[in-house]
Amino acid sequence: MLTKQELGRRLRIARFERNLTLKAVAGRCGMSATHISEIERGKTSPTIGALQRIAEALGERTSYFVRDEDSPEVSLTKGDERSEFYATDAKAQPIRSEVISKGIPRGYMQVFSRKSPQGSEVVAPPLVAEAVFICRKGSVRINVGGESHVLREGDTLQTRLDNGYTSENIGEDQNDVLLVLASPMLTPF
Repeated sequence: MLTKQELGRRLRIARFERNLTLKAVAGRCGMSATHISEIERGKTSPTIGALQRIAEALGERTSYFVRDEDSPEVSLTKGDERSEFYATDAKAQPIRSEVISKGIPRGYMQVFSRKSPQGSEVVAPPLVAEAVFICRKGSVRINVGGESHVLREGDTLQTRLDNGYTSENIGEDQNDVLLVLASPMLTPF
């Protein structure tokens, strides 16, 4: 059974991991910093609604904080178990992405491989995340944070994705970009 103290500890760790003050979380969820502090110290239990608002303010699913079971510390994705999915770019061209790493439940990191046809452009919305783009084949232009970066085979770019990004294959052939994504919002595949 999950105790008040354990729930408070999980909330405090999540807040520290995001470098947020009690006041910042309180402002995001419309609660007092004093009340959130009491919850974090295990002095009181939040209502379901309060826990939902705090979780949302921390960019996390409510279930993350109340699960009673331990999550595995290791996730093995064998080559023949990788899943793939298709999305369309800004010009409605299909782009194939492969899930290289399924991720660890309640973890923060996943690895994807995206193979984009020549001329394709992906417009990604803002995400509370940090990413590493590794150009494995071809070339790609990544626009992020008001700057444009061209990556060629072997180049790497690390960035935050708070304001989204665009990615464009500027080469003459299909490219292959490895994306390492770290975010509290990830869902294991």
